[in-house]
Amino acid sequence: MLMMARDRDYRALLTSVCNRHVLVWTCNTCVRLCGGLGGREAAERLAAQLRVDGVDVVGVSAVSASCLAGKVRDSLVPEQAAACDLILALTCNVGALTVGLVAGRPTLNPLITFGTGYLLEDGTPVLCVPTEDGKFTEQPVSEFAASRDLSLGPFV
Repeated sequence: MLMMARDRDYRALLTSVCNRHVLVWTCNTCVRLCGGLGGREAAERLAAQLRVDGVDVVGVSAVSASCLAGKVRDSLVPEQAAACDLILALTCNVGALTVGLVAGRPTLNPLITFGTGYLLEDGTPVLCVPTEDGKFTEQPVSEFAASRDLSLGPFV
């Protein structure tokens, strides 16, 4: 699975989407499991807060995997895609690229994709970083993100 963190706080995100018609898009796999950065529940909470703060949110969509163009196409509501001028993608970088290509709309992805990893039994996301000798070092995503001044967890 892919490991991610937020690259900004809610206030900075709000500034990035003000005066836009926004479709909030997310996956229910990696980004949901990686500290709750995405997934339907997090996307719905974010959309509700954006609306309170005056953003025109035209809808919220969630798909199992945004990196699969067929799944994106099947889940995309044509009226929402037509009504938005920006897709706020709570996905990995590949998922954001894919939904933008399928929808034909610009995307904003406020997440940084670090690479691959796994979840411990307690749900802790662990990043696997390749070394020069072909092996991997492992580091909790929370530590890796903190060392780069990035945050885990949902926006709201």
